[in-house]
Amino acid sequence: MTTVKIIRADERHRKDIARLIRVAKIGSLSEDESIKNMWVVKNKRKVVACAGLDFYGPKVAIFTSLVVEKDFRHQGIGSALIEYRTRVARERGASIIAFVTTYYHFNFYKRRGFFTCPRKYLPDNVRNHWMFTTSRYKKCAVMLKYL
Repeated sequence: MTTVKIIRADERHRKDIARLIRVAKIGSLSEDESIKNMWVVKNKRKVVACAGLDFYGPKVAIFTSLVVEKDFRHQGIGSALIEYRTRVARERGASIIAFVTTYYHFNFYKRRGFFTCPRKYLPDNVRNHWMFTTSRYKKCAVMLKYL
């Protein structure tokens, strides 16, 4: 596993985050979208990974935009970002972490303590978040973890 340094994103990282998200084909980052709860991993001067964390109410954390550049995958960077965001969520009082992912990634998350959850069984305080209701993500797996 590669030792990584995770840093809070700021406006200097916006273009790199947008590039990672675009290349991974998981959406886009608009110019007015906040990056205050985004983190990045750099290799020398290049941003090679990013991950976001949104809070939805007082007890729910929503993972967003975990991307590791292709040449840097399988080095523990994604796992480090998951661990980091989980710790931040717990420190902020979250008791649930949820997100959507493509089905070919859900075993990666299962190995890290998450489980798939049909949308209809999501807790009431999670079910109405836009990520779980938008048509764009209807074919994605919903992952959940209780802290």
